[in-house]
Amino acid sequence: MLEKIIEEFSGFDPLQKIKNTKKPVLLYGMGNCAEKMMAICKQNNIQIDGVFASDGFKTGKIFLGFEVVSVSSLKDLYPQGFIALICFGCPSADMKRYIARVNEVGGEVYMPHLPLFGGEVFTYSHFIKNVDDIKKAYSLLSDEASKDLYVSLIKYFLTWDYSYLIDRETNEEIYPRCFDGVLPKTAIDGGAYRGDTVISITEKFPTINKFYAFEPDSANFKKLSEVKLEGVELINVAKGLYSSEQTLHFDALHNRGSHFTDEGEEVAVCSIDGAVSEKIDLIKLDVEGCEAEALIGATKTIKSYHPALYISLYHKTDDFYSLILQINNIDPTYEFSLKREDVCPAWDIILLAK
Repeated sequence: MLEKIIEEFSGFDPLQKIKNTKKPVLLYGMGNCAEKMMAICKQNNIQIDGVFASDGFKTGKIFLGFEVVSVSSLKDLYPQGFIALICFGCPSADMKRYIARVNEVGGEVYMPHLPLFGGEVFTYSHFIKNVDDIKKAYSLLSDEASKDLYVSLIKYFLTWDYSYLIDRETNEEIYPRCFDGVLPKTAIDGGAYRGDTVISITEKFPTINKFYAFEPDSANFKKLSEVKLEGVELINVAKGLYSSEQTLHFDALHNRGSHFTDEGEEVAVCSIDGAVSEKIDLIKLDVEGCEAEALIGATKTIKSYHPALYISLYHKTDDFYSLILQINNIDPTYEFSLKREDVCPAWDIILLAK
């Protein structure tokens, strides 16, 4: 299957395709993603001509030097058509509606795949450079649905064509089904946020009676500490998970996007192996780009107890294959499946391993 991708998309470059159209290029949305897209376009000598927002969102403000205009105004402003680069995320149903509206006013839509917390843009040359590892990770997936999703993701990464992504979310039943026979008693939540995943995991696994929840963001940790779970001993730890006990700089946004940076406030981090000494049956990691480091810090636990794993697979460019291979190197007996939450772009790809 991957050989067909190598042949079909040989040399394909969405940035070059966008440049070749010679249409005005607009950023759709505001925020960190739009800022990253602006920087990438500058690096590739693509001129950004404006910024717009969906009808009903606040317009008229200045963002990246442009007055933010509405979708409704684009037909008159760009009668010959334009390129729209999506720079925000939302559920698929909403995204389809937004895209349809942009198409109506003459827009050709791309949904860029940008690394959230590290790595270069995933190009065809990057794909070929790492194709052996990508193939190996693909071969380790245990079911056809996961392999099919994996292929669709690669096609989307290479083309920024949203049709490979929208409506590719995974049926919610796959979560318990992939963990069929897993009856965890003690679990770990790395990146517990405000307790939402602690709650959802214990609902799916009522056998859990002890939960370690790690969250370094002080505002989020305060909310997490208010969570009460009947019949579950909840141990909240105001630290992030990493490869070892140390202090790192942290951008505390007090939301799901809080992450480690080269500067910012100092926070304590620790390893699973160093912080927890008992048998662990399930580990969830959503640690904003530090999943590889957290797995290093859980090597002893994984080797000793073979816990079920629920790992975010989308924060860095190569996560979708490198984390699979990392876990396989620690314990080659794991079976792997993929799950995609209902959000576009590809911001919620989850690896399930048992």
